[in-house]
Amino acid sequence: MNASKAFATDCGYAGQSPVMLDTLETIRRRGIAEARKAHFARKKLTDAITSDPELFQAMIHPAQSIAEALEDIAAFIIRTRNMPTWRRHNHAAAIARAKARRLHLRFFRRFATEILARKAA
Repeated sequence: MNASKAFATDCGYAGQSPVMLDTLETIRRRGIAEARKAHFARKKLTDAITSDPELFQAMIHPAQSIAEALEDIAAFIIRTRNMPTWRRHNHAAAIARAKARRLHLRFFRRFATEILARKAA
């Protein structure tokens, strides 16, 4: 079984339509490329943070830990969700920055120990 047929089966598609199989193959190829691009962008940021601890402290300031910073970001996002639509549009850039920071902190929390261990070895 080739990779595109296996991907279609994993997605729950059991048919034989060439158009559908071609569409799923396109999704598989573009999705993997996009996921890799985002992964390497997060890894680049994580590598920069591990090489300079002050950068990490500046990123989570005024929080004292990753967990506290993630709580602050979640609270900010919840507050903005409760705003009227016109006010949310005024804060769109801040919301986007908060979501990006949340993503980077989650990535760092997940992979920091492995990266630091490799660097120390």
